[in-house]
Amino acid sequence: MAKKHDHLKLVEKGPGPAAGTARTSAETAGGTSVSETEKGAGPISEIDELYQKPLGEFTAARNALAKKLGKAGGDIKTLEKPSAPAWGVNQLFWHERASWDRLIETAEALRDEHRNHLSGKPADIRQAEKVHREAVKAASETVRRLLTESGDAATPATMAAVTETLESLPASESPGRLVRPLKPQGFAALAGFAGLAVRPVSQLRPVKSREGTAGKGDAENAAAREREEAERRAAEAADREAEEEQQRARAAHAEAVRDAETAVERARAALDEAHQEVERRSEALAAAREALRQVKRAT
Repeated sequence: MAKKHDHLKLVEKGPGPAAGTARTSAETAGGTSVSETEKGAGPISEIDELYQKPLGEFTAARNALAKKLGKAGGDIKTLEKPSAPAWGVNQLFWHERASWDRLIETAEALRDEHRNHLSGKPADIRQAEKVHREAVKAASETVRRLLTESGDAATPATMAAVTETLESLPASESPGRLVRPLKPQGFAALAGFAGLAVRPVSQLRPVKSREGTAGKGDAENAAAREREEAERRAAEAADREAEEEQQRARAAHAEAVRDAETAVERARAALDEAHQEVERRSEALAAAREALRQVKRAT
């Protein structure tokens, strides 16, 4: 088994939380100054260091920091201990920045393609989705390794939450400071980005023929056609999103089954080894007894 946390060395310098996010009073009074951290030029704050520590050490380290800073620590003790999936994704940000940046880059590209599509512009959603899925898979495997090397169990449930969180990024939460898993934003958020109103597919009206609007002015007809086209695109995107969600659920289930099967095989191998050890010890015991009998006969 890998030595616990050998790979998790604290970062000497690096970016702090995203600009505009809330900070504890300790960061302005007892830790790195706000201006240094926001410029990304100074060392990371003591708050950031908390989220890089082994998960089992978080609470004790947080309380120790609050005690050290005293009144300047302010709301340090209110900081929540991250869940295992959130901690794993945090470590991706702190210790595997290239993988994190690649994930965010592909997520932004995918969202841009969705926005283009919903706005009626040319878009290659399929390719963007493929690239993003590859980035999510690579990041997920990296998080699995980080969890395993730290001594934390990368259970199927944990990895499913990790994957959902990775698919939800980027998010409004401060990178590197997640305390709980995230959920994918879904189609509603994309529609909001594009300025389109989301409507249930059952409420969408069929496209009217030109004869049905012949009595209206050209401007009104054009506006009606644009609304109907936007509704059609939104419905198609909603259908695609539902199908993708089902595919993600099936993939998560399949991975959970694989992990469970692997655990069973490992347990079976351990049991077989234990049986073999019992047999070896039984044979050794029988040999020792026989040797004892031989000695007694000789005397």
